[in-house]
Amino acid sequence: MRSHGGASHRLLAASIHRDARLPYKDMQTDPHRAHRRLMIVDDDRDLVDALCELIALCTDWTAIGAYGPSDAIAQASETAPDAILLDMEMEGVDGFDTASRLDRAAGQRHPTLIALTGNDRLRDVALHDGRFTASILKPADLTGLLKLLATVSPTH
Repeated sequence: MRSHGGASHRLLAASIHRDARLPYKDMQTDPHRAHRRLMIVDDDRDLVDALCELIALCTDWTAIGAYGPSDAIAQASETAPDAILLDMEMEGVDGFDTASRLDRAAGQRHPTLIALTGNDRLRDVALHDGRFTASILKPADLTGLLKLLATVSPTH
């Protein structure tokens, strides 16, 4: 079920403030660590915006929002990110096809792909698809997502 009117943004923001286990950027910033870019792709604008805020608050990643596959592919063609958090169920779009298109758009850089879905079956399929490093079930475990991002190296 998609949220409307900023509900997902408020829910995510509330969970950030309530969960003291989440690391914050001032504790995470390492000036010797290479700059990393995460593209968050979803057709739920509120969710994209909220996740971008979370990433900015809690990590040294630069989060770039993409509001659907076309936007993501255009951005990846210009400057490929180091990782992509990809919603697998955007309206009328196959997430696996989008993953292939994003990989081609990124050229020689092959961003780390992380599947995001509210569907148990798609999560399991993505886990067995070699293109994806991980597959996260919505609503995402924020602490787990941040720990996962901490393990991703910049794309060369």
